[in-house]
Amino acid sequence: MAKNRIAVVGGGAAGLAAAITAAGSGACVTVLERGERVGRKLLSTGNGRCNFTHANVSADRYFSDCRETVEYIIGQYPTERILAFMEKIGILPVCRDGYYYPASNQAAAVVDCLRAACEELQVQIQCSCQVEKITPFKGGFLVTAKGKETFYHRIILACGGQAAPFTGSDGNGYELAGRLGHGLSPVFPALAGLTAEKARLKGLAGIRAAARASLFVEGRLVAEDSGEVQFTDQAVSGIVIFQLSHQALEGIRAGRRAEIRLNFLPHQSEREVLSFLQDRRRRLGERPAEEWGIGFIHRKLWDRLLKEAGCRPDCLMKEISDANFQRLTQRLTAFRVPVNGSLGFDRAQVTAGGVNLTETEPKTLESRIVPGLYLAGELLNVDGLCGGYNLHWAWASGMAAGEAAALSQ
Repeated sequence: MAKNRIAVVGGGAAGLAAAITAAGSGACVTVLERGERVGRKLLSTGNGRCNFTHANVSADRYFSDCRETVEYIIGQYPTERILAFMEKIGILPVCRDGYYYPASNQAAAVVDCLRAACEELQVQIQCSCQVEKITPFKGGFLVTAKGKETFYHRIILACGGQAAPFTGSDGNGYELAGRLGHGLSPVFPALAGLTAEKARLKGLAGIRAAARASLFVEGRLVAEDSGEVQFTDQAVSGIVIFQLSHQALEGIRAGRRAEIRLNFLPHQSEREVLSFLQDRRRRLGERPAEEWGIGFIHRKLWDRLLKEAGCRPDCLMKEISDANFQRLTQRLTAFRVPVNGSLGFDRAQVTAGGVNLTETEPKTLESRIVPGLYLAGELLNVDGLCGGYNLHWAWASGMAAGEAAALSQ
């Protein structure tokens, strides 16, 4: 039987995983990458260290229009298989608190090993190659690029989403999929900082603070997480905010009120914080209010909390009324930041929404609309939390599509 000729459109994580898996399964594979090099977005993942998977991957770490397909794919390609894939291409994985990285701590090493694996498997990589059109033709496809048509038996679309467009992710895959009849769920930035009114953030830019962040949509608690919050003059950011961004932006897009409430003593309840402050006031009540909190919270942030609680900065702590003291406790444990949007795709790590996952076969990610067409990675309506989950989906979906495309007849 003649080898399947497969075109992988997109040379990111999902595309390269698909290409390596398909070639390893006996197919003749060509990667068509519109940028000047493959794997460019990978270089910035994990702050340049490439957190490529997590020890505890499960479907509840993802948002999608078809949870069952996500469950199946990551069930077939769990963390152990991703680690085996990495070791096979030359990466030694190391685990830190459940987060997996290459032992070299270099995302560039992952890209280099992926390229080396492609070379060993005789995968052809064509960079600066913009795919203009894909046309079903006689049991396969004609792919138009650089004004030339080339026939392939199977196509794997792995073009990525719209996040971080400086890496080449500009959403062009949505148009290719749409022309072939696929539907698209609205796309929006995910794992992104959330914007707020400038007046609410005035004077807080540059502050980093540990906090428990709780997301309320229309007054209902939707999600929460703990970590470092970063303030800018227009947004709240940091991984803890990224983890809440999908649900916040989903609510905002639906016209609902979204608010982040921050507890700056994240391991304590409001009652416990009040008790802590009362004990501290008994011991340090002779200190002026402006100096009283600097041992446990950022000075600029403390100044804001005092102001909002109605406390004069030059007043001794023992002289502050019980009512103001209660308000201060409330600000410490539930500092409210109404959010109204995001910092946009330029500052987002991934894309929410995309080609509907319900339009693919759950076990193979083959299109239910165009036989012989497979889809993988961020192009699909799947996005995960921070922690290596999005790259895990890229590897897993790419491997699933690559293996199925290579073995199809």
